[in-house]
Amino acid sequence: MLRRILFVFLGLTLAGASLAWGQPGGEFGGGGFQDRFLEVKRTQLGPTLGVNQPTVDKLLAIDARYKPMRHQLVTGMKSDMQRLQQLMSQPAPPEQEITALLADMKRKRLEMLNLQQRKDDEETALLTPMQQARYLIYLMSLIKEARSIKSGAGAPGGQSRPGIVGGPGGIGTPALRPPQEIPVSRPSQ
Repeated sequence: MLRRILFVFLGLTLAGASLAWGQPGGEFGGGGFQDRFLEVKRTQLGPTLGVNQPTVDKLLAIDARYKPMRHQLVTGMKSDMQRLQQLMSQPAPPEQEITALLADMKRKRLEMLNLQQRKDDEETALLTPMQQARYLIYLMSLIKEARSIKSGAGAPGGQSRPGIVGGPGGIGTPALRPPQEIPVSRPSQ
């Protein structure tokens, strides 16, 4: 069960990382998204998890320490995928080069898993199991909100999530935009 939770957490983290670095300058449509994202985490993490500010600062420091390594791996993985697509689009793809590229892609994926495991171990050492569960749910809500912002919530196919609303166990969803700016979208039927 714990292993499954870690893999879900890894998937969410990878999704968040790919969102964060999917735009030029690491921002969503400009305006310092990463700065706003960090400030939201800094102010909401303590009350959401039930921890003090020094613990929040430690969690943010752990994230900041692993962020450049994660970014480097994500960038390399994207580059490898583009290269693989280029090679496979050739009439006679070079098998040796593809074999080497696939091995490198696998190595990077394992490195990403190991990196995430080390980060998770550091974070869980600071938190009780209940706080870990709250943290996981909170991160999921942050990623969902970031995706809705990136996809242009309210646009066709985009989904929005209003600012802070009560979630499971009283965990609020982060408000990255003032409520009056949040478009409403209806679920497709």
